[in-house]
Amino acid sequence: MTPRLLPVARALGWAIGPGALLAQLGAAGCIDPQSDYDDFVGRPVTQREASVVDVMLTQCEDLLQQDPSGKYVMWCRPSQIPVPFAVVVDEKISSAFDGATPKLEMTVASLRSMAASVSDTVGPSTMLKDTTLNSDCTYTNDVGTLTLAAEANSLMRDLTALDVVLRGKLQSSQRQCAELDGHVDDPIMIDLKADGDICIFVRAPADGAVPMVGDDEYACDPKMLPPR
Repeated sequence: MTPRLLPVARALGWAIGPGALLAQLGAAGCIDPQSDYDDFVGRPVTQREASVVDVMLTQCEDLLQQDPSGKYVMWCRPSQIPVPFAVVVDEKISSAFDGATPKLEMTVASLRSMAASVSDTVGPSTMLKDTTLNSDCTYTNDVGTLTLAAEANSLMRDLTALDVVLRGKLQSSQRQCAELDGHVDDPIMIDLKADGDICIFVRAPADGAVPMVGDDEYACDPKMLPPR
């Protein structure tokens, strides 16, 4: 209150009395605590949308978001007979983001020797049993019996491998590696039970050309694969 207005207020107080002055001041805007509380309680509650919580993805989860499903050429080189052979693998990762455990589905077909296109397969296609994809993108596929057509190997005879197991790992949306376990009894004896029987999966390009694998690329660290 400015000095000039102070005498006016005093005069007004003397004229109408202290009680009346307080009542008039209350009517002019003093807050009633009870009324203010009642107003607060009566206000509608504002519903806010739940915020999305950012969760760091694991390396495997990030890889699965890159859609590794597709057509691959699997080049395998047994350690006892280091002559590579190839099969075409159609892969599908299912149930990756609906709360279920991801499944890996494979369909394989022998690739003709010296083929220039992944469509140049021989013999029937074989759909393998689907297998669970582990949280680190590794898998163990109990293939069982697998036949490599005569036109797809250097012996020019059908080769049937028994008790075949692929222990592999998805390394990227374009590549993976695996250890090939099992044995071939006829026409020659091939033991695939030790480390070093390496298979390299390379995603086929859009034009269908057969991707090649160099000798120095046949490597798959056993430490990163599921145990036997």
